[in-house]
Amino acid sequence: MKTVLVFGTFDLLHAGHLYLLRQARRHGDRLVVSLARDQFVHGWKGKEPLHPEEQRTRRLMETGLVDEVHLSDQEPHSFRLLAEIQPDLICLGHDQEELALALRDWMKAAGARIPLKRLGRLPVRPA
Repeated sequence: MKTVLVFGTFDLLHAGHLYLLRQARRHGDRLVVSLARDQFVHGWKGKEPLHPEEQRTRRLMETGLVDEVHLSDQEPHSFRLLAEIQPDLICLGHDQEELALALRDWMKAAGARIPLKRLGRLPVRPA
């Protein structure tokens, strides 16, 4: 079974999020989300989440696209969750460059090798 991991806040679950989850889902058998904790969202997004992490977790599971949702690590960029989940692939959204850099730095320091795949954004349809 191939496990794919994605990271995100998923506050207002929108078409772009669903597109990301569908794309990631195609790359494995098990899709796991590392969900940003409420306490970190303000630092990353510059605003409080509109929905608490419990509600965001429930909404992600209700999509039917996600097999598991785990709250992110207590310490940002520690990536302890990776040992628990043991992903075969980490899929990143088009706007997650900072996360990609942090993951590469962590993997280099930890001697870990988990492939990263950058996923595209939702195509815009002409009017």
